[in-house]
Amino acid sequence: MRRLRDRDFLRTRESFLFCVVGYAHPRGRVISYLKYVPSDDGRWGKKNERYTRTMPNYTIPSLLNNIKMLRKNYPEYVFHSRVYNIQMSAVPCNHIVERYYPEVKLHALFNSKKLDPLQETTIELVSLLACEANIPKEDFGITGSLLTDIHDPLFSDIDLTICGKTNAWKVKEILEKSVDETFLRKPSEKNRILERWQKNYPLSAGEAEKIYDRRWNYGCFNNRSFSIHALRKDLETVEKYGEKHFYPQGIIEGEAEITSVDDSLFLPCTYTIRGLEVNLRNGPTAVNEVVSYDGFYSGLFKRDEHVAVRGKLELVRDKRGDEYLRILIGSPEARGTDYIKPVT
Repeated sequence: MRRLRDRDFLRTRESFLFCVVGYAHPRGRVISYLKYVPSDDGRWGKKNERYTRTMPNYTIPSLLNNIKMLRKNYPEYVFHSRVYNIQMSAVPCNHIVERYYPEVKLHALFNSKKLDPLQETTIELVSLLACEANIPKEDFGITGSLLTDIHDPLFSDIDLTICGKTNAWKVKEILEKSVDETFLRKPSEKNRILERWQKNYPLSAGEAEKIYDRRWNYGCFNNRSFSIHALRKDLETVEKYGEKHFYPQGIIEGEAEITSVDDSLFLPCTYTIRGLEVNLRNGPTAVNEVVSYDGFYSGLFKRDEHVAVRGKLELVRDKRGDEYLRILIGSPEARGTDYIKPVT
């Protein structure tokens, strides 16, 4: 049994389906968010086992409501992390009855002789991406409803994963080159997407338009919407839970220059920055990085670009006592008012 990764899924003894977040987890728990719960009138699932989605959209306010519901009805799934100094949802390991791995499920589909139309389109898309980017199909996976077999071929999207930093950047390059050819976004949906972003994020119409043009990991293939999410390979995940501690310092905003985007495709997506300083007593003053657990900001910005940021300032301290500052986008404290966006 391999270690759990970002975008794996867990089924609990209540048949709740949780999506794993990140790679570092506290002992005896798995940090994850509740995505699907059993429901007689749910849109997902099979005839005798229906599910509904617990979050209308993947924003911090929706996540906080999700955790609030769990705290009230299933408090065993809520965990206060002394490492991150926040309350989060985390599944106790003794509540897990099944684990779902994206690459294992995709491998099974490639070897299956009976596929529904959505699964067939998924196989075709992965085969094309693997060929164009010269990447083994084994490094791809599927997550979401397709992974857990609760998808509906009529309306479900295709949620892919790609494992490995080099692979992820290759796929990003292929998708950006092919946006006007094979991987077309649906023009009829653009206005709806922009309206939703302006509702869920502090973006102007012009800022939303710019981000739409940059967004690389969402598109349409054979009239089917798809997304793709970059994962780290096991050898690329060196940090363990508790090796660093994070201490909140309040909400700040400012402008900075991006110096590295090497880790911007993964969750948390990380941009190294310079040019933003704060005044802290007996501590560092330069902010080193901007980090987000919201995939919305994955791979959006380039090196040497100037950005405006608003988020929770955190003092990060490792076991050796070394310290630096970072800004977290997507914190409970900011409640959806934080951002990172290009400076006009």
